[in-house]
Amino acid sequence: NLSGGFENHPHMLALDENGKPGYVHDVKALKRNPPKFDFQESDVKCDHNDATMQLLTQKVHVDLDANQHAEKLAQEGVKPPRAQIFCQVYTTQKNHDRVQTIRETWGQRCDGFLAGSTVTDKSVDSVNIPHKGQEVYGNMWQKVRSMWSYVYDNYYEDYDWFHIGGDDMYVLVENLRLYLESEEIRLASNGGRKPLANDKSSSSSSLLLLKKQQHPLIIGSLFRRHGDADKIFVTGGGGYTLNKAALKALVMSFPTCAPHEVTSAEDFMVSECLNQQGIRVFDAKDESGADHYHHNSPEFIFNFDPKKDPLYWYAYFSTNTNGGANHTATRPVSFHLKQLLERRKNRLSSVGPIKEMKRVHAILYGYCGNVTRGPEVATPGWHEGKMTFSYWKSPKRECELKAKADEICICSENAICHKRKKKTGPSQI
Repeated sequence: NLSGGFENHPHMLALDENGKPGYVHDVKALKRNPPKFDFQESDVKCDHNDATMQLLTQKVHVDLDANQHAEKLAQEGVKPPRAQIFCQVYTTQKNHDRVQTIRETWGQRCDGFLAGSTVTDKSVDSVNIPHKGQEVYGNMWQKVRSMWSYVYDNYYEDYDWFHIGGDDMYVLVENLRLYLESEEIRLASNGGRKPLANDKSSSSSSLLLLKKQQHPLIIGSLFRRHGDADKIFVTGGGGYTLNKAALKALVMSFPTCAPHEVTSAEDFMVSECLNQQGIRVFDAKDESGADHYHHNSPEFIFNFDPKKDPLYWYAYFSTNTNGGANHTATRPVSFHLKQLLERRKNRLSSVGPIKEMKRVHAILYGYCGNVTRGPEVATPGWHEGKMTFSYWKSPKRECELKAKADEICICSENAICHKRKKKTGPSQI
């Protein structure tokens, strides 16, 4: 019990719809009563063969067959029960339309779900979880501290894995479950030791012993903070996943690990609080170096090549050097559906995450299967792996590349390239 009587942040009691403290949400309600997917073919553009369509039909898939086979083995007792996954997203009341889209698409596939918000609304599974400081993006660390504490206080015993991300995240839950049940992750979660009895025993005593021996894991896509290889963290764009041991270690660290910090970088702070305990972030790449968790959208992944556009901030932060479709694993677990760009009347316009989330879901789960796709369409603003529109470039990265290309130049701390002093030989007498 880490609540301290629920008198202080980050363990303050959640508020119900009337503002009364002590609310505990029924996180299984969505799975029991999932809403129908509001599919409108005109909105989804099933015939539009753009970068998103090409990546999700040519490279990526949801492995429903493997998932059904795993279910069968679990039911027959050949394998232990399936991994129980708790999913949460951070949001605010103004974005509850995004949460509703999540509920219609991937949220109902989790075993437990809630949206940490500014108001409690059972109709969208949102919970008002108080946190220290203002409700602004720049204070995301405090919001997430309280969300993780709320989950630990109320749902820790009921789930094996805990996934978190923003309301513009899309999770391929079947792939996530298969990945978390893979031999790679089971070994890592068990400290490198093979699971007991070749993982065939599903007895409660064996499973309890496994959990007591569990090695803390935080899994996601690895970033280098500002390009610094010594500051590795999991990016929150596509979300990250904790096992029970990592969740407990994280919440136990909150009283001493940056309790008053005000920052938007919750993903870095979570990684750092665990790193201070010797718990390193787990790199969720496959054998080819492709990511399972993604900070970006399918459109971006399909178009971007870090080797051809090294000045873009993502190339500077990401540890994945693969370009195009090779950037993603065949069975990825998440995408970050940030604002996209499309050509409208000779200008670039943004496409919001709700529209894109519905489109991604429709493509992945066969809603577009009977529609004939048109010819492949190039993405506006891209050419041969590079962006053709202006964007923020890292001054430090630009300076480092210039210094590397020009041996007489040296990059200073303030990212200014200074000419090296010429070497002088011994004086001639």
